[in-house]
Amino acid sequence: MFTTTQEFSALGQSQFDKAVRLSSIFLAGAERMASLQLDLSRKLLNDNAEAFKALTEAKDVKALGEVQSSLAQPVLDQAFSAARHVYDAALVTQNELTSFVEEQIAENNKALQTSLERFSKNAPAGSDIAVSALKTLLNTSTAAFESVSKTAKKVGAEIAEAGVEAATNSAKAASAAVARKKTATTTAA
Repeated sequence: MFTTTQEFSALGQSQFDKAVRLSSIFLAGAERMASLQLDLSRKLLNDNAEAFKALTEAKDVKALGEVQSSLAQPVLDQAFSAARHVYDAALVTQNELTSFVEEQIAENNKALQTSLERFSKNAPAGSDIAVSALKTLLNTSTAAFESVSKTAKKVGAEIAEAGVEAATNSAKAASAAVARKKTATTTAA
């Protein structure tokens, strides 16, 4: 398979570089999630401190009810925003991993094509048909993989966006319900 030690050495270096790149992708994803978690924790701590302060400053039951009602909407908005940030961070990592895998498949197909070319040059007489069939099989499977990969990406993106849109609509509906309840409570008092 390897004709020189340089080819073998280059393969080892290539595999090492791929392992480093894959590790970097995973670490970058973990870093994004950890950073997001820290930012969300800081914001949650600050928001809870402000909410506690507002609740302790309420002078009567009516003011307490108003403070509680006013806190509901921001909590829903923040929860949805946090979910969106987590989704975006996960999507970036997923796209990087998908790109890495696609590059590896393309590289392996190219190596297989090269091996078939070498084989066809050294193949015994009469094996041209078998080599041609293998090349056709490789080209067909590569085209099929690319087609399936593109379709899967498109469908996956559409499903994910539909899920995000549904969550947004639900959050907006819940937010509107809270606003209506707040208005009804204020009007009744």
